[in-house]
Amino acid sequence: MRCLYAVLIACEALLWSAGAIAGNPDQLDQARVADMYQTQAGQPAKDQPPAAKVEPEQELNTLTGEIDRDSDRLMKMLSGVVEPWMWWVAAAVWVVLVLLAGRLISYAVSRLFPTSGISWLGRAFRLLCYLVCGLVALYFVLHGFGATLLAAPVLLVESKLLLLAAAFGVADLALMLVNVAIYRYMTDHAGQPIERSPRVLTLLPLMRNIVMVTLGVVLALMVLGQLGVNIAPLLAGAGVVGVAVGFGAQKLVQDVITGAFMLFENTLAIGETVKIGDHTGTVEGMTIRTLRIRDGSGQLHTLPFSSVTTVINMSRDYGFYPIELNISYESSIERAMEVITRTVTEMQEDPALKPYILAPVEIYGVDRLSEWAMVLTGGIKTPPLQQAVVARAFNRRIKEAFDQAGIKFGHPTTMVNLVRRKE
Repeated sequence: MRCLYAVLIACEALLWSAGAIAGNPDQLDQARVADMYQTQAGQPAKDQPPAAKVEPEQELNTLTGEIDRDSDRLMKMLSGVVEPWMWWVAAAVWVVLVLLAGRLISYAVSRLFPTSGISWLGRAFRLLCYLVCGLVALYFVLHGFGATLLAAPVLLVESKLLLLAAAFGVADLALMLVNVAIYRYMTDHAGQPIERSPRVLTLLPLMRNIVMVTLGVVLALMVLGQLGVNIAPLLAGAGVVGVAVGFGAQKLVQDVITGAFMLFENTLAIGETVKIGDHTGTVEGMTIRTLRIRDGSGQLHTLPFSSVTTVINMSRDYGFYPIELNISYESSIERAMEVITRTVTEMQEDPALKPYILAPVEIYGVDRLSEWAMVLTGGIKTPPLQQAVVARAFNRRIKEAFDQAGIKFGHPTTMVNLVRRKE
């Protein structure tokens, strides 16, 4: 509305310069400018006592009302001067300009943000812009028909929609900047993905969702305010409802708090393999309340954070492949330990297995003596989740090495004594 008022002021100045309106334009312009500046500056006249202090909101409302009255007076003056066909031409020019501006803005956004799609905020902003532009065109058309009384409410509705469109536009721009920042952080200059830590991959989507929810709540309050709804009681009522929900949904609050601490403490992240109670699998996704785990069979487990008491993370730092060999009592333990050490050393020298063995083998010794074998234990340090690769290669090679060295594995045996009775 303010932009339209500025355009109308410029039209009035052109009309005065052309002599279309009778009167003294200089005196009228000087009086209007002096009156507006005196109102905006809030300075009292020289012969009047200083006025009482005015609140900023009241001063803004006063200034807005004066601008609206000036615009109404100006429109009445223009209605008697401008021909109906001029309003039709103005409506047609306005529609063409709006279409061209829309194309230009869409092209600029696609060039500046090529990877950012249209969000629900962008769709709402586009719809509000079309409504505002349509109301302006309707205003011109109504004046073209001479229906000035019907055109006045159109400006009132247009001013409210214009404020909402500006709010949705700023919110959409903020969300677009967040998405672009996340995209550029996750990719290089060529657009190729950059490997980031699992914690970053977990927190960034949650931060984006928090921003979207916050913007949605603020915009909802603004829409209610423009519709004439007093939002102060709503905020107070929301506080009371929040307290009631906090008492009645303690499990939900516990889910949110536990999940927040797990994320901030980096207990687990998306893509890691964990064991939580009886559930083992890869973390596939997380929300502010639940955790999703995909097991080895492809089944998806959804767990609330409040049920998570112990987390066994198998994807951090390193792992160990435990060695447990049953050596027969007839074989030499020292010889078996030498063969194991030599076999793991050969595996470390193999280029295909070297990345999977982080340190020399650790042999703990004879852990126990069973009824049919000596149990020799040890461990091989591996990267996380790579124990199976080392286990397959070690079992194959240790079998061949024991066979060549004459070391026998222990096997369960049963001894049967036959006693012949004397007749």
